[in-house]
Amino acid sequence: MRARNYSIPEVDKLKAKFIAGRIIPAIATATAMATGLVCLELYKVLAGGHKVEDYRNTFANLALPLFSMAEPVPPNVMKHQDRSWTIWDRWIVKGDLTLRELLGWLKDKGLNAYSISSGTSLLYNSMFSRHNNRMDRKVVDLIKEVAKVEVPLYRRHVDVVVACEDDKDGEDVDIPLVSIYFR
Repeated sequence: MRARNYSIPEVDKLKAKFIAGRIIPAIATATAMATGLVCLELYKVLAGGHKVEDYRNTFANLALPLFSMAEPVPPNVMKHQDRSWTIWDRWIVKGDLTLRELLGWLKDKGLNAYSISSGTSLLYNSMFSRHNNRMDRKVVDLIKEVAKVEVPLYRRHVDVVVACEDDKDGEDVDIPLVSIYFR
């Protein structure tokens, strides 16, 4: 059935076993090698106290005699005023905020948010005047309505992506994901 589905020439059972006999061991070998390498790095993480230089990114090609390791590069550190963060960080806001309160929270950090989105849905954009009607709505309610996403009862937070600029010079500032803990 798979051969018909993908327009591959059909073969008899013996030929199929011959082809699979060469592929399956290679898949198992590659999977075992990748799992072993991940476990080695996981031991370092669980042991704690390791510098970035102790970890390794590994590339292996079993078809060729190629096995290379490299030190991972630390993430870029972005700065704005007295704050600094990386792509792996997250800003946490506690409380069931309205859109206006979220914009005020960012304003207190010297940032002017011009766009807020959740997933692929745009919750707020300063260029759209109709979005001003959403200012006193809870962010969670906006996500439910605009993104058409039902937030499960066990979920305590929602994540939003914020595009903003510096209050003083108007330069774009890339900030981390903002998690709003509403429960």
